[in-house]
Amino acid sequence: MIEYKTERVLPQYESNILQVNASFGWQLISSQEIYNESTEIAGVDVKSYGAFMQEFTGNDGKINVRTYKNVTNYVSMRFGRDTRMPDYDKICALENEFYSSISARQPKKPATLTAIGVIAMIIVIISIINAISSGISAELWEILVCIAVPVIFIPLIILKWRSYKKNTALYERMQDDAADALTAAQQLVNGISEDVPEEDF
Repeated sequence: MIEYKTERVLPQYESNILQVNASFGWQLISSQEIYNESTEIAGVDVKSYGAFMQEFTGNDGKINVRTYKNVTNYVSMRFGRDTRMPDYDKICALENEFYSSISARQPKKPATLTAIGVIAMIIVIISIINAISSGISAELWEILVCIAVPVIFIPLIILKWRSYKKNTALYERMQDDAADALTAAQQLVNGISEDVPEEDF
């Protein structure tokens, strides 16, 4: 039995998609580049001529509709695969593992929070130095702010960076799992056994 699937990809990724699908036993049946063009309204400009021009032209203004063309360009790739191929179930399992691994999002550095925290603490430090050098006695709310800023931001920034490093390690491990699944599937499709021969003693 032959199973089919169709993928729509950007033209620059056509070769990569072809190689990935071939690793899981999919064969390209047809490939067609498709252009979808639509015209959309970007805005409307209305210009008033004023009373003098209205009497002179008979019009009270001019309407200009701004339009632009929206062109969608993609390649429709149709693949087929024989479900009776050797190791079909293993290949499907590896394919599922591959796509679930590459779907993971790369973690983002907590750069914004870190920058806000650093700026806030710099302001607090400058304020404290300025108050000490000027001999100004701080009010209660000022003391509370000076205490609250490092107490809140320092632990929060540390926790965020630890979480980022942990999630980055997990993301990299998932990318490695995806690469391993792809390699294992390629070996099965090419008829190379995953079993390592035992050494003779």
